[in-house]
Amino acid sequence: MKNRPVREDYRRWQEAQTATASDSEPRSARLVPALPSVLPFAGYVVWFHTSLTYLDIRFDHHRFEIVTHQVQSAAEAFFFDSLDAAYGHAAHVAEPCLILFAAASGASVRVVG
Repeated sequence: MKNRPVREDYRRWQEAQTATASDSEPRSARLVPALPSVLPFAGYVVWFHTSLTYLDIRFDHHRFEIVTHQVQSAAEAFFFDSLDAAYGHAAHVAEPCLILFAAASGASVRVVG
């Protein structure tokens, strides 16, 4: 396993999951919306929890370069084969995000980074 620094977004999400608020609504519900329950494909995906969008990566033949943009649906998102690849792309985005993982198509989701 590689030693990678903990992303600030992930650290905040972990703290929100363990902290409890004094009022009736859990603190985590106010900081991060509910995770998607399932993903349409197996693998790792970058999820922007403030805009409820996903990261997509495509090759632009006109510009002859790889471009990234946000898409509304997980079915349109780019699914990475490894956590390292997803982590590398998540480290370079400006919006807060989490890396989600599903072991199989339609499997439950967990936050891994």
